[in-house]
Amino acid sequence: MRIEEEVAAKVYRMRELHEDFSRGCYQEMNDNYSNHFTGKLYMPAIGEVRTFTGEEIKEGNKEAASYYKGKKITFIYSGLQIVPQSDKQAAVSYHITHKSDGKLVNALSLEVWEKEKDGEWRMIRWYEEKGIGRPI
Repeated sequence: MRIEEEVAAKVYRMRELHEDFSRGCYQEMNDNYSNHFTGKLYMPAIGEVRTFTGEEIKEGNKEAASYYKGKKITFIYSGLQIVPQSDKQAAVSYHITHKSDGKLVNALSLEVWEKEKDGEWRMIRWYEEKGIGRPI
């Protein structure tokens, strides 16, 4: 399988796992983050960029699964681009449309995935620029 196919499968699985927050599930998602993960997220409600370590993003996913449990949420990914950087690393970008709580939020995600020693692809870096939620 080509790098692009392997990484695309992980990205689309992450979309499914985000929707699993509605069932309170998050552990499989957390398994897709490297132990040396670093992420940044623009939070429009407070007008700042927050930085997350691997531990913090995993705790945030746990909190999100608790918040969204029992709610209807939808994530639509489009415009997926995968740029292999080596045989063990790829840069990824895509547009996200998130529907929940009667709001629509658009975002752009930039990620770097790395094939680790155990043969699994995991996210090592991430930046997401979110828009302000608009009523659906």
